[in-house]
Amino acid sequence: MYPFKQVKKNDIIIREFAEDVSSQELVWHRDLYDRHVQILEGSDWYLQVDNQIPKKLVEGRVYFIPAHNYHRLIKGTSKLVVSIKENRKMKITIRQLRR
Repeated sequence: MYPFKQVKKNDIIIREFAEDVSSQELVWHRDLYDRHVQILEGSDWYLQVDNQIPKKLVEGRVYFIPAHNYHRLIKGTSKLVVSIKENRKMKITIRQLRR
């Protein structure tokens, strides 16, 4: 079970994290593809990338998350709605990623 709801429209993923999502569900993870994430709605949410301090997410801004980099969200004070555009050109295989 994921800590968000999402819908896919063409090549864009709209993802919503509820205001009452548990912080424990927002775990460190990495994705297979590069992502451009635009903040559509949300207050006081942060994005933390491995070996960096958390950055406050600003409504309207687009954030680039490179493939295979660990990152996580830090819960804010409202729901968070984002638009995600993935670059689906895989740079390494799933088998390599698992290693």
